[in-house]
Amino acid sequence: MENYRLENRLGKGAQGQVFLAIDKSDGKKFVLKKVECTDETEATKAFKEAMALQELKHPYICGYKDFFVTWDKEEAAIIVCIVMDYYKMGDLDRLLKKKRKKNEAIEELILKKWCGQMIEALAFVHQRKVIHRDLKPSNIFLTDDLTLSLGDFGVATIMDDARTKARTTVGSMNWMAPEVLEKPYDERSDVWSLGCIILEMATCGFLDTQSMGEVLMGIKQDPARLEEALEPVGKTYSADLSQVIRTMLRRNFQQRPSALELVELPYIKECLALSNSALTGKKKEKEKAAKDCPTDKGIPGVMAFITENKDNEISITKAFKYLNTLQTPQIDEAGKKLIISSMKSSVSEVALQIEACRLLLTLTAAADAETDADDYLFSEEVIRAVILPMKAHPSSRDFQNIACSLLKTIALSEQAAGSIGKLGGIQDILSALRTHPSDAQVCANCCSALSYLTINDKNLDIMREEKGVVDLINAMESHETDSSVMDFTCSALWGLSLEDENVEMMAARGLAKVLLKAITDHKQHADVVKNGCMALSSLVAESEESAYLAHNSEGITIVAEAYHLHKENPDVVEYVCSFFMDLAETEDILEDMKSMSKVKDIIKEVKVKYASNEDIMGNVEMVDSMISGGQPPANRPSSARPKGK
Repeated sequence: MENYRLENRLGKGAQGQVFLAIDKSDGKKFVLKKVECTDETEATKAFKEAMALQELKHPYICGYKDFFVTWDKEEAAIIVCIVMDYYKMGDLDRLLKKKRKKNEAIEELILKKWCGQMIEALAFVHQRKVIHRDLKPSNIFLTDDLTLSLGDFGVATIMDDARTKARTTVGSMNWMAPEVLEKPYDERSDVWSLGCIILEMATCGFLDTQSMGEVLMGIKQDPARLEEALEPVGKTYSADLSQVIRTMLRRNFQQRPSALELVELPYIKECLALSNSALTGKKKEKEKAAKDCPTDKGIPGVMAFITENKDNEISITKAFKYLNTLQTPQIDEAGKKLIISSMKSSVSEVALQIEACRLLLTLTAAADAETDADDYLFSEEVIRAVILPMKAHPSSRDFQNIACSLLKTIALSEQAAGSIGKLGGIQDILSALRTHPSDAQVCANCCSALSYLTINDKNLDIMREEKGVVDLINAMESHETDSSVMDFTCSALWGLSLEDENVEMMAARGLAKVLLKAITDHKQHADVVKNGCMALSSLVAESEESAYLAHNSEGITIVAEAYHLHKENPDVVEYVCSFFMDLAETEDILEDMKSMSKVKDIIKEVKVKYASNEDIMGNVEMVDSMISGGQPPANRPSSARPKGK
């Protein structure tokens, strides 16, 4: 302490007091932080941890000049002192306050450069087993040339292993990841905090400090709060920036990428390139070194070629492209693992990812999801390899299409469907739906994948939390002339109708009327009619409001007309009758139905035509007894509510 003269106190926080200090030997300014310890043992441990921070030498990390332990007479406590670089330009928090005061946005080029610098710094410290745990704008400093420098690591930041609990709870609540207070966590908690900071930078032109604080606290509980905040961000910045923020702010930390995985995202590579980061790689050299794939040595020869050129993604892309020209290539498990390894090491190469997923789709479609459930193709490793590039290439329609198709096929395995939800695949599919709302093919593939995934109960919970119902209804309203979108959205909405909260959202959006329009516009398409009636039946069974809306929107007439077009199709007939049965549960509507000859005629015809079909006859007999006032069957048949749930 005798080497420094304390000028004035700069601040006080949970970890200690901060002072402006002058080095007596040369007069240079530094920041001196005093961290109070309860006893000598804690001081020794804190000192050892602090000493390790001296190894963090990087252009975007605040320099640590000195560490020492002293006795503070005034506080009557052992103090660990940390001497750090002083930044006269201040910190990011001060800059954001100035921007907010002027309602002035940060230019995207500058924001990208700063993002790259912060992510590079974070990747550097995480590689050295250090977690910051207290990332916030006031801990990010500006140098004279407006480069950012990550600082104030404090103590208790050294990781004991890859996954640890904090020795003490540190940090500020606004930027703290949701898992920090209650669960074991790893370096991805820092990724959440950095995502919050990037969101702050992107919103400083229109959100004040108080509003921003409310958003940061709100997104821990409700993903919809993040989407609300990102809507105006999309008017100023690129869609890729919004997607990066979504990716970093996944509430489940196991679905959140690490800093090193973020480096593989093309948008982040652009950010890194602005500061000439070594993490961007050397693509031009690889283009020159690329080789053509042999076509005369069979699949073993192609696999050997991929292994020999594992560091050249352009050569590997050529190999995958060749394999995709074969009808059904016979690739063993080692070959499948080689494909996945190539995907994981080249996340930023969208052409490679497209060809790899196309190849995996061919292989998965040829497998039997039930008998081959243990096949590597349905493993979590494969699923991870598909969903990470979905985050990396949000603007690539071709990739999002093939990835969603592949996830749908993988989801035919019940166990794999659960894994897709657990690993964040549903959020990635919803993100694709939100990023490409006007692209009918993307929407159809997304909705198709969701219709398979929502058979799983835990996936239903995820869809409810993410308010996926709203996205599906938006897709229906945006693509009302596209029969594929209508078919798959109706199917997915039927599955989601199991959850009461979803039913409330459906009723609030007037889904009954939307479904009836889909049936009307696509009455020639049996699948749309069937799935539309399924969803409609399930909805009116649980929502009286929706039942009245369907009835008042000529629902019975619309469904009756569709029946006459498809009365030879037992699947359509079953759900037409199910709709009538569930609609008749509402007393006022039942009274109207008693006088409708169109309903009576259909019931009479179905009773004769499908007398041996138990699924249909259960619904028919129930409707018949209700509208005739007779004795209902002893066992009421189930409605169109998803079966087996």
